[in-house]
Amino acid sequence: MTVLVIDDHRLVGTSLVLALRGHALDARAATGRSISALLDEAAALPPGLALLDLDLGRGDDGGELDGVDLVAPLCAAGWTVLVVTGSTDRRRVAAAVCRGAVGWVDKSAPFETLVRAALDAAAGFPVLEPAERAELVALHRRTVAARSAGGRPGEREGGGLLDRLTPRELAVLRSLAEGKRARAIAEESWVALSTVRSQIRSILAKLEVNSQLQAAALGRELLAQRGE
Repeated sequence: MTVLVIDDHRLVGTSLVLALRGHALDARAATGRSISALLDEAAALPPGLALLDLDLGRGDDGGELDGVDLVAPLCAAGWTVLVVTGSTDRRRVAAAVCRGAVGWVDKSAPFETLVRAALDAAAGFPVLEPAERAELVALHRRTVAARSAGGRPGEREGGGLLDRLTPRELAVLRSLAEGKRARAIAEESWVALSTVRSQIRSILAKLEVNSQLQAAALGRELLAQRGE
């Protein structure tokens, strides 16, 4: 099985690669420094197990790389995703699990624990207890609901984040939630690509997210809550 270790800490990544190769797994460390580059790297390999850190440092553009953004597209491409992270923000772990990760393991755990979790995930064994999964799902739902209802003063009660968007921005968000790229949205709307990119930047700011993938994921959740 292919194992792709996506971690900006070279020592941890290299150690995991070597240990898993000792268990006859085709393990390798990812080298991409952007979300798109990492996804392209994964697409060039047979889908297997991705060991994913959530804090991936700064990318080529100087922005922070959030591993949560990789979970859904990796799962959609056939990868099994196991989060291996030192993040203390349980909400981010919950978001990763709700987007398809099979579980998570704390990077500060003994190294043998990290290797065993990876081997279990590669073999298809459960790595997350049902009770903890239910707890994380509930936490994520509360987080999304709080963000949705937590609009600025003066916004309509219950409108929340979506009410910050103009009608055109809301239409663009719907397209992003459907998986469309900026160029396709521009072509369908008969507007310049630069116009759509400007609208997307405004959407990111108003939804308080850092990437187009995060906006799409949050948009799907918020629109579903409104029955759309």
